[in-house]
Amino acid sequence: MDLAEWYAGRRWVALLELIDNLPTACRLNEAIANDPEAAAALAAAPRSEDPWSPRVSEFDLTATMLREILHAIKALKQVSIAAAGGKPGEEKPFPAPFTEIDRAIAAAERSWAEAFVGQFGFSPDDI
Repeated sequence: MDLAEWYAGRRWVALLELIDNLPTACRLNEAIANDPEAAAALAAAPRSEDPWSPRVSEFDLTATMLREILHAIKALKQVSIAAAGGKPGEEKPFPAPFTEIDRAIAAAERSWAEAFVGQFGFSPDDI
């Protein structure tokens, strides 16, 4: 692939798709993060209501294993605090990728729960 040919051929969409598919830890993203104009534009942008989660394409076996190790360490910390007589606080798990499949499963579970509580005369708002 010759990017100069893409540029000369005015293949802007292909170039933008290539840039969007770069890994998070790349020099381009570092340059964007350290650019004053880009930083000002990103700071002025509205915040997303969705919590951050890693991209599926970057969440490989290594990331999964490290996430499991992190959860185990946090659990050991909780047990150590409780064994010493303290009250451990709630630990937030490190996020995993959240896909449309996860959203569809959550919606199906919600509709099942609404139908289930409806059998007993409760409103779906009671869930």
